[in-house]
Amino acid sequence: MNIQNVCKTARLAAIGAALAACTLVSASALETGKTTASQLNIRTEPFGPVLTTVPEGTTLAILADDGQWAQVSVNGVIGFASMDYIMDAADTDFTVGSGMITADDVNFRTAPSTSSDVLGRFQNGTSVAVDGVSGGWFKVQYNGQEGYVHPDYLTMAAAPAMVSEAMPLFELPSIVNTSVSPTRQAILEFAARYLGTPYKYGGASPEGFDCSGFTYFVYKNVVQEIPRTATDQRAASQKLTIDELLPGDLVFFRDNGAGGVGHAGIYVGEGQFIHSPNKGDYVSYDTLLTGSYHDTFISGGRFIND
Repeated sequence: MNIQNVCKTARLAAIGAALAACTLVSASALETGKTTASQLNIRTEPFGPVLTTVPEGTTLAILADDGQWAQVSVNGVIGFASMDYIMDAADTDFTVGSGMITADDVNFRTAPSTSSDVLGRFQNGTSVAVDGVSGGWFKVQYNGQEGYVHPDYLTMAAAPAMVSEAMPLFELPSIVNTSVSPTRQAILEFAARYLGTPYKYGGASPEGFDCSGFTYFVYKNVVQEIPRTATDQRAASQKLTIDELLPGDLVFFRDNGAGGVGHAGIYVGEGQFIHSPNKGDYVSYDTLLTGSYHDTFISGGRFIND
């Protein structure tokens, strides 16, 4: 047997196995492509059996690629196609297929950007219809609403989209409150832009926030510069009971270990607050009414005199 052919076969098999294992979508890899072959085969795996063929000019979503083969999705079919017959294409609407949300509290946004408004949050296992790619994000439809989901939190499925009534879109606390001042309303709206931003120890920028880094960043951009740490923020603010809180005030929580101030957030009203919780988490809403944050609440803090 020709040793070169053996090595080539082994190499191709290894490539195929590696690509076939790529079921998770990479944020940097999600792109729009267009086929250039008269009939392009979409296979179960690189060099594998043919699932279907698509005509020249078909728009498809490129989920991942190694430069030779691409994992693609189009018309509800997920498979592998040779990159030799796929060209870059402009983002557009087309039938990609059915997607599945892969984490809890995934933001459903109005535009393909972490700075865009949040329509709501999906829970793990929710099925959505994917009908396009835009700026490296999936464009999806859910219960009559159109929005965008980051590909880190959505995987394509081979079955038709089925909307589950058991997994409704999680409604966000209202950030429109006509009973508060424009400054307080601006705080709520600015803070909500960063829902989904990851926690980062020592962080105070959109690349990542710790708890007091988030409150510092919001206030610096909307109201005034305040102290950087949660302890100093509380010390410099007017102390409030939970009943005295207004939307836009800060909230502080006890550090169970050391006994001092261990956490901070921004009150949004209706017993809810927005914060950057801890390592491995992201900016999100939580409740003051029950649970650990209710039990460890120390005080509110006010910097706005209106």
